[in-house]
Amino acid sequence: MRILIIRHGEPDNPNNSLTNKGFDEVKALGEYYKDENFKVIYSSPLARSLITANHLAEFHPQKPIVFDWLQEFLYETYIKDEDVKSYTWDFIPSQFRKHPNYFDPSKYLGEELFDNSEIREKYKLVTESFDKVLESHGYKRDKDGNYTVLKENHDTIVFVCHFGMMGVLLSHIMNIPYIVLLQYSACAPSGVTELFSEERRKGTAQFRMSRFGDITHLLTTNQKPSFHARFCECYSDDTRHER
Repeated sequence: MRILIIRHGEPDNPNNSLTNKGFDEVKALGEYYKDENFKVIYSSPLARSLITANHLAEFHPQKPIVFDWLQEFLYETYIKDEDVKSYTWDFIPSQFRKHPNYFDPSKYLGEELFDNSEIREKYKLVTESFDKVLESHGYKRDKDGNYTVLKENHDTIVFVCHFGMMGVLLSHIMNIPYIVLLQYSACAPSGVTELFSEERRKGTAQFRMSRFGDITHLLTTNQKPSFHARFCECYSDDTRHER
C-alpha cells in the first residue's frame, strides 16, 4: 500500500482560506495527480486542508472523507528553561538538545514538558484513529510498531492535513518522537510525503518513506515554494524569527 500525506496550500489564516499563491499551489497539485488512482482521500476539517483536498479530488470520483482528528496538532507546552509557552515546532535548538529524552521514543512523552498540556491525550487519540484507518485498509499495527498484513494491496490512500499533524502521523508510523521530526524538518505548503508498505516477510510489513515534502508539482509549473514552516536562514534576514 502507498500512503501520501499532503500539507495544505499556503494559508490565509485571517480569512480562513488560502492565499492567491495557495490556490495556485493546489491547482498545480490537482493537475499533477489527476491521473493517479486514489483509493480514498482523507482530509482535516479546517478550510485550508479542505480546499486543498477538494482540488486534489477534482479529477477523481470520490469526495474527501473528513476526520476531525486530522486537524492541526496545535497544543501549547511550557518550556521551563525559557519560562515561555510554545508550540512543539517552535523550540530553540540549543535548548531542545539539552534534553536527551526528547530523542527517545519510549520516554519523550513522559517528560515534564508535556505535564500541563493536552498533548499526551491528543497524541493517543490521533495515533489510535490513524491505526484504525490503516487497519481498515489491510494493515494492523502490533505492539512493536510492525504491521500485520490482513489484506495485501497496491492501493494509494491520501491524507491532507497540516505540518504539525504530519509530524505526528510520521512519528507514529516510523517509531520516532514527533517533536524531533518537527524540530528538524520543514514541509512547504502543498508538499507531498510518500510512504510504501514493505512486506519482506509474509504477513508482516513496515512503511518506508520514499519522499518528504516533495514539490515537483510546483517546480513543473515554475512556482517558488512558500516560506511557510521555515524560520530565518540568517538572523539578519527580514524573514520569520518567531511564529
